[in-house]
Amino acid sequence: MELTREKRELDGVPELRRRIDLWRRTRGKPGRMPENLWRDASKLALKYGVNPVREALGLDYKSLKGRLGGANKRERSRSATRRPTFVELRPVPERASGNVLEIEKPGGTKVTVRLCSSVDVLAILESFWRNEG
Repeated sequence: MELTREKRELDGVPELRRRIDLWRRTRGKPGRMPENLWRDASKLALKYGVNPVREALGLDYKSLKGRLGGANKRERSRSATRRPTFVELRPVPERASGNVLEIEKPGGTKVTVRLCSSVDVLAILESFWRNEG
C-alpha cells in the first residue's frame, strides 16, 4: 500500500505498517494481531490520533480505540493520585457563621467543609484528593 504524503509525516507509522504487513503475509491462519503490534499502534494513536493511525495501518477503528481506553484509564488514575500543588483559601465574610472551606477538582467534584475546632481538615482533604470523581 502506498502511503500518502500526510501519512508519511507520522513518525513511526511506515515502519509499523511494514511490520503489520509482514505479519499479515506470514501468519498461518486468521487470528488476532500480536500484542506488541497493538501496543505500538496504540502509542502512535495517542500521539497522532486514532483515525489517522488506523487509516495508515489498515486497522479497525473500534479495536484501536478500545485499546486506548485502558491507556486513558491508567493516565486518569495516575493524575488522580497526584497531590494538589496549590490550595486557594478565600476570606469568609464576617457575618457568616463559622468558617467554610470549599474545594473543587478540575472535573467539577466539590467538597465543602464547615470548620470547627474538632475537624481534621488535612484528613478530609487527603481523602477527597485520593478518591476519583
